[in-house]
Amino acid sequence: MIKSNLPDDWEVLTQMAGKLGDGENFHFKTSEDVWNEVRVEAPRRFSGADYYRLARHRKRGMQWPIYHEDTPVLHLLDFRTDDGLGKYVYKQYEPRGMIQEILDKEFFNDSLKGYYLTTGRTLAHYNNSAQTRRTESLLKKHEEDTILAPIEDQGRLGNKVILRSPYGETEALSVKYTDKVKEKTLFVTFHHANSRINALFGDEADELIMTARFKSVKVEIIPLSDEVGCG
Repeated sequence: MIKSNLPDDWEVLTQMAGKLGDGENFHFKTSEDVWNEVRVEAPRRFSGADYYRLARHRKRGMQWPIYHEDTPVLHLLDFRTDDGLGKYVYKQYEPRGMIQEILDKEFFNDSLKGYYLTTGRTLAHYNNSAQTRRTESLLKKHEEDTILAPIEDQGRLGNKVILRSPYGETEALSVKYTDKVKEKTLFVTFHHANSRINALFGDEADELIMTARFKSVKVEIIPLSDEVGCG
């Protein structure tokens, strides 16, 4: 294993806290100090996971929660509830937001404000391409986030547009037309932060499990070419 002289993450945070005047709360001297604070703050999960025990069981590993002993099988005897019993609660599906608009046929319209945008990845990059963008051969395969639009809109949108939603808007994006995208639908990748694709989705989350908004949203298209019509 090659050892690096670069600081660990906790060391960087400790140094930053000291520079910002909050060094009292970041008094760590080793990574074990950090872990011991985790054990105090989350005792039902990790209080029994001393460093020496982790080292002793390094071959087989230890599975949390580790209170007195680790739990190779989660919920072996009971659930982590007050009475030890599991509870199943049925939640009736409720179509909301865009889904309800689509079902009511109110989502799509003839203007440039009724387009359905979905996002995804391309093979060359991973997420925001923070690492893959540093590889020249991969960057050449996908140098910018480009909108795929339905072939029917070729004379309507032009070659450059901005996408806008109630939450924000993108930078100017190039458009390519294809028969692989349905009418009134757009697709775009999100690998380049300067495109501001994620600004379209806001901070909304599921009301029960707090999962972030899925990558689909209603958008308005703002063409940047004078010669195209705006419907």
